[in-house]
Amino acid sequence: MIAALTGTPGTGKTSVCTAIRESPEFSIQYRIIDLNELVFSDGLHTGKDDVRDSYAVDIGKLENKVKQETSLIPAGVDIIMEGHLSHFLPADIVIVLRAEPREIMERLGKRNYSTGKTRENADAEALDVILVESVEMCGNVFEINTTGKSPQDVAICVVSIIESVKNGKNPEEFLPGNVNWIEQAGL
Repeated sequence: MIAALTGTPGTGKTSVCTAIRESPEFSIQYRIIDLNELVFSDGLHTGKDDVRDSYAVDIGKLENKVKQETSLIPAGVDIIMEGHLSHFLPADIVIVLRAEPREIMERLGKRNYSTGKTRENADAEALDVILVESVEMCGNVFEINTTGKSPQDVAICVVSIIESVKNGKNPEEFLPGNVNWIEQAGL
């Protein structure tokens, strides 16, 4: 199974994947592919957008690199592609991490994101941008509200979703539409 773990910056993707990697229970069954690491280590970006303080990624090259990486992972081991662009790559399921826009602003502020970039990401979360993109790209999408949850608790939710889908079930509590931040748009 290949799962794309995506979400607006600040929703907890890296922290959750660290929890999975460090868990004796999960680390054997799951391999994490850190897309940001691949983009920068293999030069898969086409340059920096100084206005938005971000990099333009060559999705085709990233997809090819991910195919190379997944071919090295033993059969039977599940793959989690981590990154806010992972939903643009082929996956069996997409899991979108969500967080209250106010919490995203706080988290990104701690990372020293610019005010403009922080607001852009909080607004994107409030408007469901990544969720909508994910639903358009993949027929099997789930969402987890990470607000107030530990990375370990969210990791358990991620693994639960993957295992449920592998067993032919769709965990209804994680289906799209359970999270709504629209009141927080334009903070």
